[in-house]
Amino acid sequence: MFGKLSLITLATLLAGAMLTSAEITELSCVQTSPTEYRLSYSLSGNSHWVQIFSSIDPAGSKDLQLLLKTSELNVTVHAGAAGERIYFFLRPDHGKQREVSIRRILLEGSPNFRDLGGYETTDGRFVRWGKLYRSGALNKLTSNDYAYLSKLGIHTVCDFRTPQENVTAPELWIPGSKVEHISLPIPPRANKDAKTSPQEFLASNPSLAEIREWMTINYDSLAFSTSDQYKKLFAELNDEHLPLLYHCAAGKDRTGVFSAFLLRTLGVPEKTVLADYELTNIYLQIPLNSAARNDSTQKPTPGSAPMHGQLTQEQWQITMVSDPEYLKGMLRHIDQKYGSFDNYRRAVLGLSDQDVEKLRTRFLEK
Repeated sequence: MFGKLSLITLATLLAGAMLTSAEITELSCVQTSPTEYRLSYSLSGNSHWVQIFSSIDPAGSKDLQLLLKTSELNVTVHAGAAGERIYFFLRPDHGKQREVSIRRILLEGSPNFRDLGGYETTDGRFVRWGKLYRSGALNKLTSNDYAYLSKLGIHTVCDFRTPQENVTAPELWIPGSKVEHISLPIPPRANKDAKTSPQEFLASNPSLAEIREWMTINYDSLAFSTSDQYKKLFAELNDEHLPLLYHCAAGKDRTGVFSAFLLRTLGVPEKTVLADYELTNIYLQIPLNSAARNDSTQKPTPGSAPMHGQLTQEQWQITMVSDPEYLKGMLRHIDQKYGSFDNYRRAVLGLSDQDVEKLRTRFLEK
């Protein structure tokens, strides 16, 4: 049932505590001030304490600093300087080291900018931090954002928006940066043959049920009609293009679908994929009203028909919310049409089993 989310609930789902082989589980990191972080985790097996190290290097291969040794499961630590991305490495007295960092990159001009690192796969590996980023539009980045982003070393930025969207909200990036820009436009409409734009559709005063149907068609279209753009981006996921950032307008639909495909390809469980998708609601501060999910056929009252940028609260919620039912429904339609996601990624995304192993070697910690 789709209901009210909390950051704690999502952190628990995304912590990846599915396998008992991991000595450090339910690991999360929250930044509480420019140089202060709150780390929480659980210890299993024979592990009783951890050493916590910090580094500005996502691989932890340089400038590694020991912060403390502790048996506490909730600790506050100070590390780095203001405006730095910090990675933490936890070494238990027994078992493997775990790494964690903040998921959401705290930018002034792009609130849904985040790292895909840290998610656990079904075979007990974890997605590497600092390699893959997702976000919404980059048209409001500030000088402070430039300073922060310049330290992440992002090599490639892929934009799923159309040229028309880029004219309305021109993409910004670090001045003088040598980043490679890739345009893989996917129309923000229900399907590539649709005769009406989203604005025209919403201005037609649709019912809530009609909007939900439109969103469902849109997600199916992303999987079956515009998948060639996703296929092209998968081909860019090589060492020469990393770290890589991909984005659309809100970082929700087009970006959310590619994130799901990427995480599933890497072996991340669907439950975790859906939880990652829902984080957009928190980062964009979208209120979740269960009443907006009702399959009501009742149209808004006379005079309340939405024009471009003017929607009723319920219409706006259904359009903007990251409802996992949209993504889950698309994944079930993939299963129905191809038998499994693996068959889909072979036939549609052009990813052979050998390709998948290369991606997992590149993006998963051992």
